[in-house]
Amino acid sequence: MAGQTRFYGDALKHSIPKMGLDPIEFPSHFASVANLFSLYEVPPQLQSKLLIPMLNERSKSLLAKLREERLDKYVEVRDYLLRDFKLTAEQYRERFRTAVKSLTETYTLFGSRVKNLFLYYLQNRKVKTVEQVIELLVSDSIRETLSPACLRHVLSTEEQNG
Repeated sequence: MAGQTRFYGDALKHSIPKMGLDPIEFPSHFASVANLFSLYEVPPQLQSKLLIPMLNERSKSLLAKLREERLDKYVEVRDYLLRDFKLTAEQYRERFRTAVKSLTETYTLFGSRVKNLFLYYLQNRKVKTVEQVIELLVSDSIRETLSPACLRHVLSTEEQNG
């Protein structure tokens, strides 16, 4: 296993990006890593071993709480970190709406980042169909017209209903 890890590690060392510090960027980081694993056909049993060195220090320290059998699975590590950083649908939506292309970013990368923010927003809101996307966007549009008191009531009701 060490030989395989070294082989794939060498192949990916200049491809896998180092994880940034902004939690809102984590979903796109994980999507990028998953695409690279697919592109290089990295075996599932090696994926978390190749991911962990590329995590930021805060993420690495959070993994100390994760049981070893879960630590060996990329999906478990990814989901644990995303859950632990408690990224909300509203954060994804706001970042999607206010996304700006950085000077060092290509338009392709910018488009990918914006798309991932929107997809994670939809996933966080448990949207599965086009009809649900439409309902969500209409609902969001209506929310923007609510008074602050009414919006607080709606948000508290949503929290209670899960």
